[in-house]
Amino acid sequence: MTAEPGGDEIAANGRRPGGGDGWRPLADTFALVGRLRRPLYGFSFAVSALAAGAVGAIAALGFALAWDAFGTLREIVARNKAAEDPPFSATGETEPAFGLTAVLVVVLLLLLLSLVLALQYSAHAVAVRTALDGRGPPGAGGLWRGIRPYLARVLGIQLLMVLGVAITLVAGVDLFEALARDLLPGITRPRSPFTGFSPLDWVAGLGLPLITACVGPFVFIRLSLAGAAVVFEDSTAGDALRRSWTLTRGSPARVFRAWLPITAAVALAAALLWYAATPLARPAGAAMMWLSGGNVHTAGTLAQHIPAAAAACVLPVVVMPPVCVLLCVLYTGLAAREGERSRPTP
Repeated sequence: MTAEPGGDEIAANGRRPGGGDGWRPLADTFALVGRLRRPLYGFSFAVSALAAGAVGAIAALGFALAWDAFGTLREIVARNKAAEDPPFSATGETEPAFGLTAVLVVVLLLLLLSLVLALQYSAHAVAVRTALDGRGPPGAGGLWRGIRPYLARVLGIQLLMVLGVAITLVAGVDLFEALARDLLPGITRPRSPFTGFSPLDWVAGLGLPLITACVGPFVFIRLSLAGAAVVFEDSTAGDALRRSWTLTRGSPARVFRAWLPITAAVALAAALLWYAATPLARPAGAAMMWLSGGNVHTAGTLAQHIPAAAAACVLPVVVMPPVCVLLCVLYTGLAAREGERSRPTP
């Protein structure tokens, strides 16, 4: 019997990505996504719908905690305008409430992001493993049952990776601002009008924050195959992280080349979704204006964040199936090549 093209051909020929037939990561990825499109996109839609509800709940909690602070800010701004002072002067009493609420909201969103990534990655790895073993596409129930043994380990990995990226990005931004205020002796970040700065200022003042911010994404990429290692090898979280680091060290150029289209596709999809969601800002702001009794600060905050929130809720449905499958293909391919290199020659 002739195997169907694509993912069926991979399974029918006993070929895992990276085997002796030649490695075609993108071709294998699209073949597997095409074969598994119904369970993968269905699962992604279900997880994204639940995540959207959780995002709404977190946003409601944030506004509830900062509600009194928004009211105080409204009174201060009105008083400053009446006294012909700068509108947002002397608003320090609202800063603790806004700051603590922002920290809580960000932490909850990072936890939610880690959970969504763990669910998506586990389910896609289980589906790809099933396809490569020559079995039919799993149903929704099969995916849920399949991820249970691995979810806690993959979640721990994603929490560590998301936290690392967040910390290094914040550190890079803080260093960028610190250099602008001359807090590091001998180094000043170039700024307008961009004259009178030494080469050290240009190299260190701009390079140090950029390098600091990029450490997290670099480590994220190196460890991005750990979830697949958990599912394919039933590894512990620590062993999976070491496995991913070892595999990506052996073929760094191939891994980073694979991540270039991933990054470009995610960025493009996010920008298009943000643009498509921009019209939601006006009705959302009007609704919050009514709820808050005409508080423009509360309404403006919601309207400002609605496009990004809507785009973030829809983005996983669009990008997670191909991205997660590509990472699984990278893992199986690199593992197969490692096995070929370690096999003794006759």
